[in-house]
Amino acid sequence: DLMKRTMLLSEYRDCDHFLIPSLLQHDYTYDNTYNCKFDFSETYLLHGMFQRLVCLCVEYVSRESVTNASFIIRKNFAQFERFRGQSVELSEQNQMITLNTSGNTSDIIAIIQSMLSKTNNNVMNGRLKWRTLALDESTGRFELWQEKLQAVNNNLNLDSFLNCL
Repeated sequence: DLMKRTMLLSEYRDCDHFLIPSLLQHDYTYDNTYNCKFDFSETYLLHGMFQRLVCLCVEYVSRESVTNASFIIRKNFAQFERFRGQSVELSEQNQMITLNTSGNTSDIIAIIQSMLSKTNNNVMNGRLKWRTLALDESTGRFELWQEKLQAVNNNLNLDSFLNCL
């Protein structure tokens, strides 16, 4: 229960299984293709932040009532099929978390940004700072993502938070 509250464990597949990403030891080699990055280089990317984000994503996908939802999870990489009907890849590299998605990038960025904010406020005491940069398809350059965060009360419990997304 403590690990679930601190977002270090997530239940999936009808609560019959548990995932603890911090115990994974195998890195994943991936191409560096992504259309969004959460850059923590101004402060630092705290160890465990990526793993907490993966736990939230697993819980979120499990709640979407998607049967046969598949994912690949490694120490530094996670791929989710059928995340709001899209394929989503997250990776941790250097001082950033990267995101690659197959569809409406803006919706997925808003969800991941909300998850990062919740983790920062509830677990990290608001110590982390990051910039969210999205790929501008017309210029091929990363630009500061300006869209509004979803209105989510970060003090909600995990179940209420995930239901708000």
